[in-house]
Amino acid sequence: MSDSRKEEIDKREKSKIYCQNLTKEELQKVYSSLVEENFPDSKRIHFIADLGRSPELAFHFDLICKDWEEGTDLNFEASFDQHGQEGIAYLLEILDQEEAESQRVLIVYLLAKILSKVRHRDFYASSCKQVLPVLISLLPSSEASNRRKLIIALGWIGSISEIEILGQHLLADQDALCRAWSASSLMQLSFHQVEKEVLMEKMKDLFGEAITEEKDLQACALMIEAAQVLFGKKWIPTSAVEKLEIEKIEKARKSAIRFLKKQRAQVVEKSYRKETAETLTKDDYV
Repeated sequence: MSDSRKEEIDKREKSKIYCQNLTKEELQKVYSSLVEENFPDSKRIHFIADLGRSPELAFHFDLICKDWEEGTDLNFEASFDQHGQEGIAYLLEILDQEEAESQRVLIVYLLAKILSKVRHRDFYASSCKQVLPVLISLLPSSEASNRRKLIIALGWIGSISEIEILGQHLLADQDALCRAWSASSLMQLSFHQVEKEVLMEKMKDLFGEAITEEKDLQACALMIEAAQVLFGKKWIPTSAVEKLEIEKIEKARKSAIRFLKKQRAQVVEKSYRKETAETLTKDDYV
Protein backbone atom coordinates (compact mmCIF):
# COMPACT_ATOMS: atom_id res chain seq x y z
CA MET A 1 0.00 0.00 0.00
CA SER A 2 1.33 3.43 -0.98
CA ASP A 3 2.09 6.10 1.61
CA SER A 4 -0.56 8.39 0.13
CA ARG A 5 -3.16 5.62 0.44
CA LYS A 6 -2.18 5.00 4.05
CA GLU A 7 -2.45 8.71 4.80
CA GLU A 8 -5.91 8.85 3.26
CA ILE A 9 -7.14 5.88 5.33
CA ASP A 10 -5.64 7.39 8.47
CA LYS A 11 -7.30 10.71 7.73
CA ARG A 12 -10.70 9.04 7.27
CA GLU A 13 -10.34 7.09 10.50
CA LYS A 14 -9.46 10.21 12.45
CA SER A 15 -12.45 12.02 10.91
CA LYS A 16 -14.74 9.13 11.88
CA ILE A 17 -13.50 9.13 15.47
CA TYR A 18 -13.82 12.93 15.62
CA CYS A 19 -17.45 12.82 14.47
CA GLN A 20 -18.36 9.98 16.81
CA ASN A 21 -17.18 12.10 19.73
CA LEU A 22 -18.89 15.32 18.69
CA THR A 23 -21.11 16.78 21.41
CA LYS A 24 -24.32 18.72 21.01
CA GLU A 25 -22.55 21.84 22.25
CA GLU A 26 -19.85 21.54 19.60
CA LEU A 27 -22.40 20.98 16.84
CA GLN A 28 -24.46 23.91 18.08
CA LYS A 29 -21.38 26.13 17.95
CA VAL A 30 -20.71 25.17 14.33
CA TYR A 31 -24.37 25.67 13.45
CA SER A 32 -24.39 29.17 15.00
CA SER A 33 -21.32 30.02 12.96
CA LEU A 34 -23.05 28.82 9.79
CA VAL A 35 -26.09 30.97 10.58
CA GLU A 36 -23.88 34.04 10.83
CA GLU A 37 -22.23 33.18 7.49
CA ASN A 38 -25.62 32.46 5.82
CA PHE A 39 -24.80 28.78 5.28
CA PRO A 40 -22.10 28.75 2.58
CA ASP A 41 -22.56 25.53 0.57
CA SER A 42 -19.17 23.94 1.21
CA LYS A 43 -19.35 24.41 5.00
CA ARG A 44 -23.04 23.42 5.11
CA ILE A 45 -22.36 20.16 3.25
CA HIS A 46 -19.47 19.35 5.59
CA PHE A 47 -21.68 20.07 8.59
CA ILE A 48 -24.46 17.82 7.25
CA ALA A 49 -21.94 14.98 6.92
CA ASP A 50 -20.74 15.56 10.49
CA LEU A 51 -24.33 15.49 11.76
CA GLY A 52 -24.90 12.07 10.19
CA ARG A 53 -21.74 10.62 11.71
CA SER A 54 -22.34 12.13 15.15
CA PRO A 55 -24.19 10.39 18.02
CA GLU A 56 -26.52 13.40 18.48
CA LEU A 57 -29.69 12.08 16.82
CA ALA A 58 -32.05 14.37 18.72
CA PHE A 59 -30.11 17.51 17.82
CA HIS A 60 -29.91 16.37 14.19
CA PHE A 61 -33.67 15.83 14.07
CA ASP A 62 -34.33 19.20 15.75
CA LEU A 63 -32.40 20.93 12.96
CA ILE A 64 -34.38 19.00 10.35
CA CYS A 65 -37.66 20.12 11.96
CA LYS A 66 -36.42 23.72 12.09
CA ASP A 67 -35.54 23.51 8.40
CA TRP A 68 -39.03 22.14 7.62
CA GLU A 69 -40.73 24.81 9.70
CA GLU A 70 -38.79 27.71 8.18
CA GLY A 71 -38.78 26.31 4.64
CA THR A 72 -35.06 27.02 4.25
CA ASP A 73 -34.25 23.84 2.28
CA LEU A 74 -30.88 23.36 3.97
CA ASN A 75 -31.18 19.59 3.43
CA PHE A 76 -30.09 18.52 6.91
CA GLU A 77 -32.04 15.26 6.47
CA ALA A 78 -29.63 14.13 3.72
CA SER A 79 -27.32 12.40 6.19
CA PHE A 80 -29.82 11.01 8.70
CA ASP A 81 -29.54 7.59 7.04
CA GLN A 82 -25.98 7.44 8.42
CA HIS A 83 -27.47 6.85 11.88
CA GLY A 84 -28.52 3.41 10.60
CA GLN A 85 -31.04 1.27 12.44
CA GLU A 86 -30.70 3.44 15.54
CA GLY A 87 -31.88 6.42 13.53
CA ILE A 88 -34.88 4.49 12.17
CA ALA A 89 -35.85 3.42 15.69
CA TYR A 90 -35.54 7.02 16.91
CA LEU A 91 -37.82 8.36 14.15
CA LEU A 92 -40.38 5.60 14.74
CA GLU A 93 -40.51 6.58 18.40
CA ILE A 94 -40.97 10.26 17.51
CA LEU A 95 -43.67 9.32 14.99
CA ASP A 96 -45.54 7.37 17.65
CA GLN A 97 -45.56 10.42 19.93
CA GLU A 98 -46.42 13.03 17.29
CA GLU A 99 -50.09 14.04 16.94
CA ALA A 100 -50.02 16.77 14.28
CA GLU A 101 -50.90 15.26 10.89
CA SER A 102 -48.62 17.55 8.86
CA GLN A 103 -45.63 16.65 11.03
CA ARG A 104 -46.47 12.94 10.89
CA VAL A 105 -46.53 13.15 7.10
CA LEU A 106 -43.05 14.73 7.05
CA ILE A 107 -41.65 12.10 9.43
CA VAL A 108 -43.15 9.25 7.40
CA TYR A 109 -41.71 10.77 4.23
CA LEU A 110 -38.28 11.08 5.87
CA LEU A 111 -38.43 7.49 7.12
CA ALA A 112 -39.37 6.20 3.66
CA LYS A 113 -36.63 8.25 2.01
CA ILE A 114 -34.05 6.89 4.44
CA LEU A 115 -35.29 3.32 4.02
CA SER A 116 -34.99 3.65 0.25
CA LYS A 117 -31.32 4.51 0.73
CA VAL A 118 -30.73 1.49 2.98
CA ARG A 119 -32.93 -0.99 1.10
CA HIS A 120 -30.09 -3.52 0.93
CA ARG A 121 -29.72 -3.62 4.72
CA ASP A 122 -31.25 -6.48 6.69
CA PHE A 123 -33.59 -4.20 8.66
CA TYR A 124 -35.19 -2.62 5.57
CA ALA A 125 -38.19 -4.95 5.14
CA SER A 126 -39.11 -5.09 8.84
CA SER A 127 -38.83 -1.31 9.16
CA CYS A 128 -41.05 -0.81 6.09
CA LYS A 129 -43.73 -2.94 7.75
CA GLN A 130 -43.65 -0.62 10.76
CA VAL A 131 -44.01 2.55 8.70
CA LEU A 132 -46.58 1.36 6.14
CA PRO A 133 -49.67 1.22 8.41
CA VAL A 134 -49.11 4.83 9.49
CA LEU A 135 -48.56 5.96 5.89
CA ILE A 136 -51.71 4.23 4.65
CA SER A 137 -53.78 5.63 7.52
CA LEU A 138 -52.71 9.17 6.62
CA LEU A 139 -53.49 8.95 2.89
CA PRO A 140 -57.31 9.35 2.89
CA SER A 141 -57.46 12.49 5.03
CA SER A 142 -54.40 14.33 3.76
CA GLU A 143 -54.57 17.46 1.64
CA ALA A 144 -53.05 17.26 -1.84
CA SER A 145 -49.54 18.50 -0.93
CA ASN A 146 -49.25 15.95 1.88
CA ARG A 147 -50.84 13.22 -0.25
CA ARG A 148 -48.16 13.75 -2.90
CA LYS A 149 -45.43 13.10 -0.32
CA LEU A 150 -47.17 9.99 0.97
CA ILE A 151 -47.68 8.61 -2.54
CA ILE A 152 -44.00 9.14 -3.35
CA ALA A 153 -43.05 7.49 -0.04
CA LEU A 154 -45.23 4.48 -0.85
CA GLY A 155 -43.09 3.82 -3.91
CA TRP A 156 -40.02 3.54 -1.67
CA ILE A 157 -41.42 1.22 0.98
CA GLY A 158 -44.54 -0.35 -0.52
CA SER A 159 -44.97 -4.02 -1.36
CA ILE A 160 -47.15 -5.93 -3.81
CA SER A 161 -50.06 -5.33 -1.41
CA GLU A 162 -49.90 -1.57 -2.01
CA ILE A 163 -50.24 -1.79 -5.81
CA GLU A 164 -54.02 -1.51 -5.52
CA ILE A 165 -53.79 1.66 -3.38
CA LEU A 166 -51.45 3.34 -5.84
CA GLY A 167 -53.65 2.18 -8.71
CA GLN A 168 -56.68 3.87 -7.15
CA HIS A 169 -54.80 7.15 -6.83
CA LEU A 170 -53.44 6.78 -10.36
CA LEU A 171 -56.94 6.58 -11.83
CA ALA A 172 -59.12 8.55 -9.45
CA ASP A 173 -57.16 11.07 -7.35
CA GLN A 174 -58.52 14.59 -7.83
CA ASP A 175 -55.01 16.09 -7.88
CA ALA A 176 -53.10 15.75 -11.16
CA LEU A 177 -49.69 15.48 -9.52
CA CYS A 178 -50.98 12.80 -7.15
CA ARG A 179 -52.01 10.80 -10.21
CA ALA A 180 -48.62 11.41 -11.82
CA TRP A 181 -46.62 10.48 -8.71
CA SER A 182 -48.74 7.34 -8.34
CA ALA A 183 -47.41 6.20 -11.72
CA SER A 184 -43.86 7.03 -10.68
CA SER A 185 -44.28 5.19 -7.38
CA LEU A 186 -45.66 2.11 -9.11
CA MET A 187 -42.52 2.11 -11.23
CA GLN A 188 -40.37 2.68 -8.09
CA LEU A 189 -41.78 -0.48 -6.51
CA SER A 190 -39.75 -2.46 -9.06
CA PHE A 191 -36.53 -1.06 -7.54
CA HIS A 192 -37.59 -1.93 -4.03
CA GLN A 193 -39.93 -4.71 -2.84
CA VAL A 194 -41.73 -5.91 -5.98
CA GLU A 195 -40.16 -7.99 -8.74
CA LYS A 196 -40.14 -6.13 -12.05
CA GLU A 197 -41.76 -8.97 -14.02
CA VAL A 198 -44.63 -9.22 -11.54
CA LEU A 199 -45.19 -5.49 -11.65
CA MET A 200 -45.09 -5.33 -15.45
CA GLU A 201 -47.76 -8.00 -15.64
CA LYS A 202 -50.05 -6.06 -13.32
CA MET A 203 -49.42 -2.64 -14.88
CA LYS A 204 -50.35 -3.34 -18.50
CA ASP A 205 -54.04 -2.58 -18.04
CA LEU A 206 -53.59 0.03 -15.32
CA PHE A 207 -51.03 2.17 -17.15
CA GLY A 208 -52.94 1.75 -20.40
CA GLU A 209 -56.17 3.06 -18.87
CA ALA A 210 -54.46 5.92 -17.01
CA ILE A 211 -52.45 7.17 -19.98
CA THR A 212 -55.50 6.92 -22.26
CA GLU A 213 -57.83 8.84 -19.95
CA GLU A 214 -55.46 11.44 -18.45
CA LYS A 215 -56.49 15.01 -19.36
CA ASP A 216 -53.66 16.89 -17.62
CA LEU A 217 -50.71 17.14 -20.02
CA GLN A 218 -47.99 17.18 -17.36
CA ALA A 219 -49.49 14.24 -15.50
CA CYS A 220 -49.80 12.29 -18.74
CA ALA A 221 -46.18 12.97 -19.66
CA LEU A 222 -44.99 11.81 -16.23
CA MET A 223 -47.11 8.65 -16.48
CA ILE A 224 -45.61 7.83 -19.88
CA GLU A 225 -42.12 8.44 -18.48
CA ALA A 226 -42.78 6.07 -15.57
CA ALA A 227 -44.23 3.41 -17.89
CA GLN A 228 -41.29 3.56 -20.28
CA VAL A 229 -38.83 3.02 -17.42
CA LEU A 230 -40.78 0.00 -16.20
CA PHE A 231 -41.18 -1.56 -19.65
CA GLY A 232 -37.76 -0.54 -20.97
CA LYS A 233 -39.05 1.70 -23.77
CA LYS A 234 -38.10 5.12 -25.17
CA TRP A 235 -41.37 6.82 -26.00
CA ILE A 236 -40.60 10.28 -24.69
CA PRO A 237 -37.39 12.26 -23.97
CA THR A 238 -36.95 13.93 -20.59
CA SER A 239 -36.71 17.32 -22.29
CA ALA A 240 -40.23 16.93 -23.74
CA VAL A 241 -41.58 16.16 -20.26
CA GLU A 242 -39.83 19.13 -18.69
CA LYS A 243 -40.85 21.57 -21.45
CA LEU A 244 -44.34 20.08 -21.85
CA GLU A 245 -43.99 19.69 -25.61
CA ILE A 246 -47.55 18.85 -26.63
CA GLU A 247 -46.81 17.20 -29.97
CA LYS A 248 -44.14 14.89 -28.55
CA ILE A 249 -46.27 14.00 -25.53
CA GLU A 250 -49.28 13.08 -27.66
CA LYS A 251 -47.11 11.05 -30.02
CA ALA A 252 -45.62 9.23 -27.02
CA ARG A 253 -49.12 8.67 -25.63
CA LYS A 254 -50.17 6.88 -28.82
CA SER A 255 -47.02 4.74 -28.82
CA ALA A 256 -47.46 3.78 -25.18
CA ILE A 257 -51.14 2.90 -25.59
CA ARG A 258 -50.43 0.83 -28.71
CA PHE A 259 -47.67 -1.10 -26.90
CA LEU A 260 -49.73 -1.72 -23.76
CA LYS A 261 -52.74 -2.91 -25.78
CA LYS A 262 -50.49 -5.31 -27.67
CA GLN A 263 -49.05 -6.62 -24.41
CA ARG A 264 -52.56 -7.14 -23.04
CA ALA A 265 -53.66 -8.94 -26.21
CA GLN A 266 -50.69 -11.29 -25.91
CA VAL A 267 -51.66 -12.11 -22.33
CA VAL A 268 -55.25 -12.86 -23.38
CA GLU A 269 -54.06 -15.05 -26.26
CA LYS A 270 -51.63 -16.91 -24.03
CA SER A 271 -54.37 -17.51 -21.46
CA TYR A 272 -56.76 -18.75 -24.17
CA ARG A 273 -54.17 -21.19 -25.54
CA LYS A 274 -53.49 -22.51 -22.06
CA GLU A 275 -57.19 -23.05 -21.35
CA THR A 276 -57.67 -24.73 -24.74
CA ALA A 277 -54.72 -27.05 -24.14
CA GLU A 278 -56.06 -27.99 -20.71
CA THR A 279 -59.51 -28.70 -22.16
CA LEU A 280 -58.05 -30.93 -24.89
CA THR A 281 -55.97 -32.79 -22.32
CA LYS A 282 -59.06 -33.45 -20.19
CA ASP A 283 -60.97 -34.70 -23.26
CA ASP A 284 -58.24 -37.28 -23.85
CA TYR A 285 -59.15 -38.91 -20.56
CA VAL A 286 -62.91 -38.95 -21.17
